[in-house]
Amino acid sequence: MRGQVYKVHTDSYLVKCGEELCNCKARGVLKLRRNGILVGDFVEVENNVIVSVCARKNRFIRPNVANIDLIIAVVSPEPKPDFLLVDKLLLNANKEGVKFVIAVNKQDLDTNLYDYVVKEYGSLGIEILTISAKTKDGLVEFKNLLSGKLTVLAGQSAAGKTSIVNSIFNLTQRVGELSEKISRGKHTTTRSEIFELDGVRLVDSPGFAVIDAMVSVEELPDCYDEYFSVSSECKYRGCCHISEPDCKVKELVSASKLSKDRYDRYVEIYKEILERRNNYEKD
Repeated sequence: MRGQVYKVHTDSYLVKCGEELCNCKARGVLKLRRNGILVGDFVEVENNVIVSVCARKNRFIRPNVANIDLIIAVVSPEPKPDFLLVDKLLLNANKEGVKFVIAVNKQDLDTNLYDYVVKEYGSLGIEILTISAKTKDGLVEFKNLLSGKLTVLAGQSAAGKTSIVNSIFNLTQRVGELSEKISRGKHTTTRSEIFELDGVRLVDSPGFAVIDAMVSVEELPDCYDEYFSVSSECKYRGCCHISEPDCKVKELVSASKLSKDRYDRYVEIYKEILERRNNYEKD
């Protein structure tokens, strides 16, 4: 029987087969797979034992899930938004062919955040929503967006992902408080899990502060639509828009026609990927 993994425990898996949720074990050889068994995986089950994992249409490392239809990056005024993290999530979503949406939560705390997100990402064709788990504003529209899709909420700890899940599904999960000392979130969610109700399937995943871009330095420039569209005007073919002279992208950034903040994050991502590759080659 074919099913889908809804939650991964230490030594068992919650699998939905048909309309039933079953606690399953896995064959020992599957536990040793390099990529393991992930939330979202389609699996073949015999007598409550997972005997095989079906081919994945996509796979993400952070959050560690598979077969996703939609990724929603949740940002909020507190903790301070990490747009480097958002950019990496966007890169990985594009690489895996998954739709990407940004949800601005806790609008009651700061209305300027939405304007900044629109300025940074609005021209890229990315859908941007406002939502408040506290006041319930935007929840109906948010829930309609999720209908019929397997959606993962991703982002920093304490950005409000678990509160959004609680609001949509009327759950009572423990919601982490923001650490006043360092203004970083405590991890409320410790494992990814699929919640389902009325045609909505939502993955609540642990918050994280670090994520790798799943692209090479050669692929990176073309992953930025606003850079790719003008790259033919760069002096050098295959320009990385870093140190090359007569680079159209850098020219537009200097003229404030492209976002300097987003470009600075692009340079940081480029250097991270290059360092990761150099370290790998040394090993």
